Amino acid sequence: MTEPQPTLMLLHGLGATGEVWNPLINVAAWPGRVLAPDLRGHGSSNWSASYSFGEMAADVATLLSSNEDYVVLGHSMGGAVGAALATGFFGHLPRAVGMIGVKLQWSEEELRRLPDIAAKPSRLFDTRGDAIEWFLKLSGLAGVLEPDDSSLERGVERTEQGWRVRQDPKSVLVVTGSPPFSELLNGLSAPISLALGEHDPLVAPEHHNDLPCAPPRVFKGLGHNAMVEDPALVWDWFLEVTNRI
Repeated sequence: MTEPQPTLMLLHGLGATGEVWNPLINVAAWPGRVLAPDLRGHGSSNWSASYSFGEMAADVATLLSSNEDYVVLGHSMGGAVGAALATGFFGHLPRAVGMIGVKLQWSEEELRRLPDIAAKPSRLFDTRGDAIEWFLKLSGLAGVLEPDDSSLERGVERTEQGWRVRQDPKSVLVVTGSPPFSELLNGLSAPISLALGEHDPLVAPEHHNDLPCAPPRVFKGLGHNAMVEDPALVWDWFLEVTNRI
């Protein structure tokens, strides 16, 4: 890529916050601007009456100037938000989008359960430690990060009623109403590259068979949060992605 370096936009997955990218940011030492926002309904961002990949993409677009050069690396839900940005409907196109661990197939039973999950109030806990444990489970980071890791700081908050995770339960509805990924990815105006961990329980290489893009990179030995488990490996892959543009 030519100088100056584009802005690096890092988009987290469902249940997490932008802090999940801290290990990768440290490895990358990106010389340009780096943005790792909390998407709506997560962390320090406001809760909303509705959630969709498009609405989140619109939120992200407000962080960029009208002609700001940028690349996107998104994890899970954040990868889908990156794909929405690549449609060109939300302003200036990214130069490239990397998508890690995006759940591409949803069963009817999974979709049917989402409204019930969304309707449940946030769980309250007596201690921050208990809330952190719940946050780790919701974000898929249990067993990946230790409870005292600084990357979990924005994941929980203390309220008058007790400690709770800073994720709006309704944010799980982000996937409802979205077109199948085989259709969504067919209409993109920016190049995309997909990847997943070998042991990711949410997505498998064969789920990519009908997609209009190259086969995904599979990170051997890694799970859903590959960018936390081995940030150097994931970063090397994303550098390959950006070097193609």
